[in-house]
Amino acid sequence: MLPEGFQIDLVASEPVVKEPSGIAFDEHGRVFVCELHGYNIEGHIDTQELNKTGELDKTVRRIRWEFKGGKIAEEALKQQFGVVKLLIDTDGDGVMDKAEVWADDLPPCYGVIAARGGIIVTCAPHIMFFADRDGDGKPEVRETLYTGFKVNTIERGINNPIWGLDDWIYVGSGSGGGTITGPKLKGRFELGGSDFRIKADGSAIEHVNGSVSTFGLTMNAIGDRFPSSGGNPARYALPLPRHYLARNPHVATPGSTQGAADYGNGYRISDPHPWRVKRGRDPAWVKFYGQRETNSNYFSGGCSTTFYGGRLFPEQYHGNLFYCEPSLNIVHRTVLTRDGAGYRARRASDEQESEFLASTDQWFRPMNLRVGPDGALYIVDMYREIIEDYSAVPRFLQQQYGLNKGKEYGRIWRLRPKGKALALKENLGKVTVKELAQALADDNPWRRSTAQRILIERNDRSTRDLLARLIQAEGVAPSGVIRALQTLKSLKSLKSSDVLVALNHEDYGVRVHGLRLAEPWLDSDEVLRSQLIRMSQDPDPRVRLQLAMTLGESKDTWSVEPLRDLAERHGGDRWMATALLSSANNRNGGRLLLGLLGRIELGPGARALLEPLAKTVGGRRDGEQMAAALRLVSSLGADLQKACLTGLTGSVSRGGAPVPESVDGWVVLTRFLSSSDAQVRELAAKLSAELPVAEGDRLAAMFEEAAETALDSEGELAKRSQSLQILASAPFEVLLPVASKLLDSRQSPSIQVAAIAALGLSGDERAAEVLLKGWPGFSPASRSVVLRMIFSRRNRLPALIGAIEKGVVHPGDISGVQREQLKAIPDVNLAARAGKLFKESSTEAQLTARIARYRGALGNSTDPAKGKVVYQKNCIVCHKLGDEGNEVGPSLGSITGKPDESVLMDILDPNGKIEPEYKLYLISAKGGKAHAGVLASESPTSVILKRVDGGADVILRKDIIKMTASEMSLMPANLHAEISPQDAADLIAFLRMTFAGSPKNQ
Repeated sequence: MLPEGFQIDLVASEPVVKEPSGIAFDEHGRVFVCELHGYNIEGHIDTQELNKTGELDKTVRRIRWEFKGGKIAEEALKQQFGVVKLLIDTDGDGVMDKAEVWADDLPPCYGVIAARGGIIVTCAPHIMFFADRDGDGKPEVRETLYTGFKVNTIERGINNPIWGLDDWIYVGSGSGGGTITGPKLKGRFELGGSDFRIKADGSAIEHVNGSVSTFGLTMNAIGDRFPSSGGNPARYALPLPRHYLARNPHVATPGSTQGAADYGNGYRISDPHPWRVKRGRDPAWVKFYGQRETNSNYFSGGCSTTFYGGRLFPEQYHGNLFYCEPSLNIVHRTVLTRDGAGYRARRASDEQESEFLASTDQWFRPMNLRVGPDGALYIVDMYREIIEDYSAVPRFLQQQYGLNKGKEYGRIWRLRPKGKALALKENLGKVTVKELAQALADDNPWRRSTAQRILIERNDRSTRDLLARLIQAEGVAPSGVIRALQTLKSLKSLKSSDVLVALNHEDYGVRVHGLRLAEPWLDSDEVLRSQLIRMSQDPDPRVRLQLAMTLGESKDTWSVEPLRDLAERHGGDRWMATALLSSANNRNGGRLLLGLLGRIELGPGARALLEPLAKTVGGRRDGEQMAAALRLVSSLGADLQKACLTGLTGSVSRGGAPVPESVDGWVVLTRFLSSSDAQVRELAAKLSAELPVAEGDRLAAMFEEAAETALDSEGELAKRSQSLQILASAPFEVLLPVASKLLDSRQSPSIQVAAIAALGLSGDERAAEVLLKGWPGFSPASRSVVLRMIFSRRNRLPALIGAIEKGVVHPGDISGVQREQLKAIPDVNLAARAGKLFKESSTEAQLTARIARYRGALGNSTDPAKGKVVYQKNCIVCHKLGDEGNEVGPSLGSITGKPDESVLMDILDPNGKIEPEYKLYLISAKGGKAHAGVLASESPTSVILKRVDGGADVILRKDIIKMTASEMSLMPANLHAEISPQDAADLIAFLRMTFAGSPKNQ
C-alpha cells in the first residue's frame, strides 16, 4: 500500500544485492551497498543438526547460542561475514544491474558512508576505510581506522554512520561498548553504551549523548540527533551536549534521550507469519509467551529513523521522520514539531490507523532508509522469511520454517512522487569550489552535505571569501548558513564577524550554532560579549538554553550577570537548571549562588538552583565562597537556609574544606545551631562536624542538649527522633552511649529505628558491631533498617559475615541482592567466606521439579483476597499497585498478556530471564559507601540506582570507584520458601482480578 501520489521503483535486487544492510552515495554519484551475512545462522546450524534426528524438538524453552557458547556459536562466527559492493547501472534505465565487490572478507557490515574519496564501513569489531587511488576501479587502500567494538548479537553492532554538520561522523553504538584503539589514536578509549562520533581520518573518537537501541540514527536540519528506538518512532538526544554536562562533576545530570512520540502501535496489512500463528495455537507455548504474540501490532524492532529534509516530496512531508518496522512489513511516518527546547511527534492526520507504506508481502523487511541525491527515499529491504531473533521461534518451528530463507535475496527500493522528474545524476567531485559553496544552500540535503564535505577535504584558499558572502547574503536558507559557518570552523577560517551575523540571524537554529561558534571569543571580543548579554532575553527557549551552556566557557566574571538573568527569568524552563549548573563549573558557580542570594525575591526556578549551586561550591571546597554564602543566607528564610545547608553538607568531605581567609562564615554557621527550625539545626550540625574549624563549645553544647532530648522518655517522639539525627553528626563516643540505650526493645519502634539510623549515618565502622549486638531483639522492620545501614558502608560487611558465621544472623535474613553485595567484596578472603554461606542455588532438576509442583496448583480454586495478602507481604516492596508499593521492578500489568504458567516461571525463576533495564548494579564509592539497585538513569556526571526499598541513590561519577552489573535479579530467587503452591495460585488470581476485572479459575 503506497501513499497517494507516490510510486515505488525497484532499484536493485538479487543476485546483484543479497542481505543488504546499508546504502551510500558518494560525490561521483556512485552507489555503494553493504551486506550483512549470517543473520540467524546460529538457529539454522542448530536445526540442521536437529533435523538429522528425524524428530521435532517441542521443549518449551528459549536458547541463544551466542550467549550459551559451544560448537554452534563457534561455527556461526565462521559463517558470519560482510561485503561491500559498488552497484552499476549499465544501460541507464535507473536499475542497478551489475555489482562489483569493493571489499570482502569483512565482519558483518552495519553501515557505509562516503569519505576522503573512498568509503568508511562499520563492521564490528572494526571501522574500516577503503579507497581506489589509482583509478583501476579496485580499492587498493584498506585501513582499519578503529577497532575493539564489541558485538553481543549480530543485529546489535555499531551502525549507520552519518555525517554531522561539524565535520564529525556519528555512529550508533549498538550498546556493545568496547575498548577502542586505532593507529592514529592516542591511547585507549572506553566506549561504554553511548553513541559516539569519529574523525574520518581515524584521529579521534568521542562519546555523544544518546544510544541507538536497535539500528540507525538521523539528524534534522540543525543537527539534533534522533537515535532509533525499537518501541518509539521519534526518540531524540537531549539538547544538552555531553561536553557541557561533564564540566561540573559535582551535580547530577538527566538521562540522555527522550521520546517525542506518545504512541507505539503500528498498523500492518500483512497476515502474521505462519510460525507466529502456530506458536499462538500451541498450548504449551501459549503458556510461555501468551496469545498476544499471534497478532502483534506494536513497534518492537523499529529501526533506521530518518529525517526527510528534501524538497522532492510534497510540503506536508518536509521535516517528517520515517521509521522502519521490519517485523510489521511497514515504513512508518511521524510528524515532528518543536516543543519548547525539545520535540513532540504525532501520527499524520491521514494516517491515524494506517501506515505511510505497508506491504502484504510477509518477506518485505525494510531495515534502512536514505534520502538520495535525487531527493527520493531509498529503502533497504533485507528480504527474508523470518526477521525476528531466532530464539523467539520455538525450535520445532525453526525446523519447519527456514531461518536461512532469504540469504540469497535483497532489494533496494526508491520511493518518489508520481510525475516528478528526478534530479539528473551529477558528479560533485568535479565541480568548482564556487559551485560547491553555492550547493551548501541547496534544497537537497545530499548536495548540502556532500558539498560541505568536499569543501573541507579540498581546503581551498578561496573558500573563505565565498562562504563569508554566503553567510551575509539575503534569502539564503538557514541550513545553508549553518553549513557555511561550520565549514569555516572546520577550515580554521571562521572569524568573530561571521559569528556576529549568526547571532543576529532571524532563524533560531542559526543563532544556536552561532552561540556554540562564539565560544573562542567570549572573553576577548567585546562586541560579541555585548550581544551574548542581550541574548539572555532571546524569545526562543532553545537559544536561551544554548546560551546558558555557552556562558560556562567563559573564564571571566562578566558571564555571571547573564547567567543570573537566565536563572531569574527562565529558571523554570525545561533543562534550563541543568544548563546553568553545567556553567557553574568554576568560581562563577559560587558567584552565581551569591548573586541569587542577594536578590530580594526569587522565583521557583531560581530557588531550585540554590541547593545544587551550594553543592558545587562545597564540592569545589571553596571556603571563601562557602563562608560568603553562609553570611548571606543567615538573614534569609529557613527554606533558603535549608537549601544552601543541604547542598554544602552533601558535598563537603570531612576535614577536606580549605579554611577561608576569615572565620566569620564559620561563626555564622554556629548561629544556625540556635535556629528555631529543627532541620536547620540538624543540617548545621552535620556541616559543622565536617569542618574542623567549626567545632567548638557551641557545637558540643548542642550535642549535649540533643542527647538529653533523645533520652527523655517523656518527650515528644518527633523531637527525640530529630535529636538523634543531630547526634548522627556527633563524635562516635558522644553518640554511642545514647544510641545504645535507645536500641532497647522497650523503646518506641520509631525511636529504635531513629537510633539505628543515627548509628548508620555516623560513618564509624564500630556501628556495625553495636547494631549486630542488638540483632536478636530487633523487630523485622528494625532488622531491615539495620541491614540497610550495614550495607551502605563497605567497612561494616566483615562484621556482618562474622555474625552470620556465628549464627547471630540467619542466612535467610539476607536478600538475594545483599548476598550479591557480599560476594562482590573486593577482599578475596571475605568474598570466599560469603560464598560458603550462600550455596543454596537450585539445580535445573530441582527447579523443574518445583515448577511442576507449583503448576499443579494452578487448576485449584483460588482466593484473590488471600492472594492480596501474599502480594502485600512479598511483592509490594518492589512493585507498585495503585498508590501502594515501589516502582523498582516492572509493571505487574503485563500479566494481562501472559498465561498463568509464564507468570509462575517469573516467580520461581526470576534469574532465568532478566530484562536489561532490571539488572542489578553494584557500586563501590568514595568514603567507603556501597550502593545496589536497578540502573534508573545515567549521564556524563551521575548514575541513579533504584533500591529494593523504593528509594533512589544518586551517585556522582567522580565518586565511583567501581561499578559492576550482576546477572542477579532484584526479585528473590527463594520465594518458594515464602509462598506455597496455593499461595502462588491465589497471588496470580489477585493480580488478574486487579488488572483484568475477574479472577481466573474461580
